[in-house]
Order: sequence, then C-alpha cells, then structure tokens
Amino acid sequence: MPVERMYERDVDLLLAEELAVNPAFGGHFKSLTKFAGETANVSDVWVSKSNSLGESDLLVVYRREDESRFALLIEDKVDAGLQPDQAERYRMRAERDRSDGIYDDFEVVLCAPGFYLANHGGLDGFDNRISFEQLSDFLGAGDQRAKYRAALLRTAADTKKINAWVREDDPATNAFWDAAYDLASKEYPILEMKRPALTKDSVWIVFRPRDLPTMPKRVSVELKGKNGQVDLTFANTTSHVFQPLVSHLLQPGMTVHQTGAAAAIRLKAPAFTIADGIPDGLPKVKAAFAAAARLIEFYRASAVELNRHAKAATPER
Repeated sequence: MPVERMYERDVDLLLAEELAVNPAFGGHFKSLTKFAGETANVSDVWVSKSNSLGESDLLVVYRREDESRFALLIEDKVDAGLQPDQAERYRMRAERDRSDGIYDDFEVVLCAPGFYLANHGGLDGFDNRISFEQLSDFLGAGDQRAKYRAALLRTAADTKKINAWVREDDPATNAFWDAAYDLASKEYPILEMKRPALTKDSVWIVFRPRDLPTMPKRVSVELKGKNGQVDLTFANTTSHVFQPLVSHLLQPGMTVHQTGAAAAIRLKAPAFTIADGIPDGLPKVKAAFAAAARLIEFYRASAVELNRHAKAATPER
C-alpha cells in the first residue's frame, strides 16, 4: 500500500465521493441503517457542513420516489476520542434541519474501525455504528479502483497502524492531579471533584456539581490549565446574544466568550502545566479552583436568570 496512514479527513472525502458517484455504495450504506427498507437514492452530499451548532463530518440526503427525503449525519473517527455531547449536537443540528423541512427523518451514524467501536465507551448517543470494515468489504468486491479504495479504508481500520486512543498513564501527571484532588477535597468541596485519571500532561478538567443542570441547557465549569481560563459554560448558546443579557449580572473579572457551540462566562487564572511540578504548579491550581468555586457560587446565586438568558440566546433556526 502506498498510503501508510489514513486520517479522518481522508475518510470523510473518500466516503463522500463514493456516496456521491457510486449508487451501489449509497445503497449499501443505506442498507446498514434503519432506512434499509426504503427505496431511495442519494441526492446531496456535504462534507464538513456547519452551522452555529457545530459541524457534521458528512451529511448525506436521500430522496425517495415520492420526493420526500431523509438524512444520514455521519461522524467519522479513526482514533481520536469523541468530544463532549458530540452525538447530541449532531442530533440538534438534524432536528433543526427537520423542523425547517429539509428532510423528514434522520439517523446519526458513527463510522469507525471495528476495534474503535468495540473498545470505546460513550457511543450510545449515536443511533447507529458502522465499521470501516463493513464498507471496505463491499468496495473490495468491485473493480480495481474499488479494491484500491477498499484498501484505503482497511488502512484506516487497521489497529496495528493507528493509534487507537487510550489513556497514557504517566506518574508525574497522576501525582500532580492526586495532589490537586486532595487540595480540592479539603478546601473546595463546592467543586464536588472526583479523583481524576487523566492522560499524560492533561491540564483540562470539567466540574459538574450535582445541581448544575443538563437540560434544557447543559451547564458545567471547565478548567483549562494551559490557557489560564476557567469557564462557566452554557451549551448551545450564542455569546453575542447572551452577553448583553447577562452583563448586569457579571462580577469584576468576568467576561463572555464563544467556545464552540457554547457560551462561556470566563475568569482568568494562572496558566499551568504538569511540567511545573507540584511545588510550583499547585498554587496555580489553587487559584484556578478558587475561580471555579466563584463561578459555581455565581451560577447558584443567579441560576434562574442565567438559564432564562441562555435559553433566549439559543441559535435561531
């Protein structure tokens, strides 16, 4: 094989081309979904289709004989982990399109190596899971070009050639966060911090005390150590609408920012890395914990109003 490593973008483009120009492949892909019994053909394919709710790797729309439509929203993974609420955000984008009449039904699909699907947790949010091997086997029965493309998918699926993500255990990282956990347990119980098991050099952690809601907006506090930022985040919220609504509530040092599909009320804190070590790093962590505690107290004091304004700042369809 001339290609030794396939990346997610490579898979996006390969599948998009096959779905757009190969009716047999489009039919095979459909047969692996809940729409297997539908008589329909691919009418539109988009790569990296995005809106204010985020981005879909692939959006494939099928047209039935009666001109009605359904869609497959496809997330491709080779070895990277899923982002928080990734399947939920796919579904939110699909529900918006459905309410706008672009299609009348949909399925959110995760495409990945069989090893990935068998060994990664947190996949239940997807309606369906399709392995690269299932798609490769179909292409491999075709002509020489199809066999070549099947081999490309096999390269993406080959667990010997990919870095299937696993936590990289690191004594220095473990010791750093054990010390941070002990600090939080003693001085910042408001964080309700659980003992972390983070991969090597990770300095990003999320706090979700039990009273922070998940619906209709997921609210959390994210500590981004490398960036020196602590964010109170409201999922599926537009910051430029949210900011003027909450400006009268903000305390000194608080600013509003867009972070992906979420709006965040941010406090700055000293940046830190695992390389700082415990003696130098822990005082910086303490300052970040204090900022996180302050944001939680701020949220609790104004939860009703903040939730109302976050709802008002939901992106328009």
